[in-house]
Amino acid sequence: MNATGSASARSKKFANVLFTCLVSALIWAALVKTANLCLGSAMTPGPAAILKKFGALLFSGEMLREMGLTAGRGLVGVFFANVLGLVLGVLAGKFGFLLRLTAPLVSGIQSCPPIVWIAFVMVWAGTGSLVPVATVFAATVPFVFSNTAQGVMGLPRRILQTAKIYDVSPAKVFRLVTLPGIMPFWLAGLSAVLSTAWKAAAVAEYMGSRDGAGAKIYWSYAKLDMESLHAWALALIVFGLLVESLLITPLRDKAARMASRSEACVR
Repeated sequence: MNATGSASARSKKFANVLFTCLVSALIWAALVKTANLCLGSAMTPGPAAILKKFGALLFSGEMLREMGLTAGRGLVGVFFANVLGLVLGVLAGKFGFLLRLTAPLVSGIQSCPPIVWIAFVMVWAGTGSLVPVATVFAATVPFVFSNTAQGVMGLPRRILQTAKIYDVSPAKVFRLVTLPGIMPFWLAGLSAVLSTAWKAAAVAEYMGSRDGAGAKIYWSYAKLDMESLHAWALALIVFGLLVESLLITPLRDKAARMASRSEACVR
């Protein structure tokens, strides 16, 4: 594809995204306005009042600061989940019996709702940043572990056996075979982790933190400040859309491309 065709395709894609965002915004405004007419402005402010409050929070810097706290706590939890999940996943994938032994435990942790981890951490450590960080860690580490283990189990055995016969160093095998083999699985797991992390962090802040976007939701609810409640809810929705479009979708696309290349190399 030449430069003109590529630019045209990008422009068309941008126009489609812009159109769908506009339609979604209009649907949101219509739903809010309907709720405003049915319930009254005390319960549901109109779209203009919500957007005005949203703008005030944004331009004052408060929204960026609180959303930054939520995102930062989520990323810290994701970092530690990846460190532990990668190490344990590689071991479990290499030694299949470990994966079979831990499968029920991992499934149980993965199906456990975040409220359980929030309750335990609040009992053990009180309120604060540790609550969302620990909650995100507990909620996301099973994804990293499972995907990494699957990637290791799917490595081409004949290449590994050949490397062993020719006495290739373990470091070189890891760099040239293991790492490229597990990367598509890790990226796929990371996309799921990122989509979960910020939501788990916000829920944990609502329950057990004094600041962050989740805590702002709680205080808006406690004070019955409906304009702030809707504005912070809108902030979380916009943040989720940005995470989806800027991080999760590219990661999933890259994981799919890497998986296709790995299959082609094996064949």
